[in-house]
Amino acid sequence: MEEFPAFCHEKGMKCTAQRMAMFSALRERRLHPSVDEIWGLVKRTLPTVTRDSVYRILNEFSEHGLLARLDALSAARYDTCTEPHAHFVCELCESVTDYPLPTGYVLPDGIRGEPHHWELRVSGICENCQSERK
Repeated sequence: MEEFPAFCHEKGMKCTAQRMAMFSALRERRLHPSVDEIWGLVKRTLPTVTRDSVYRILNEFSEHGLLARLDALSAARYDTCTEPHAHFVCELCESVTDYPLPTGYVLPDGIRGEPHHWELRVSGICENCQSERK
């Protein structure tokens, strides 16, 4: 937490109460939360915070590399782990689970351009949903 004001200063952002509450909520909830989940956590300490503010700040954090944004789900989710890793996304309950990349995993040759983000995403039915279906 004590490093966050320096991060804001380095990125040219004001270290506001809203940003501090968002950062604290993200550290508390490392399970790929949605905007609404983060909003619910932040409202406990800042009841006047708006959903739009939460969405804007999450995207701002993502642009500055503090988070990774996971798109192509029913709603954007945010990941505090910004190092390359794999995700398993359940098609039923939409849970997202982190997994390490396979040993020696590298980007394929022939990519034209400068990659800024890459991920390995596997989708299917998680163990919890499988056991509920039986």
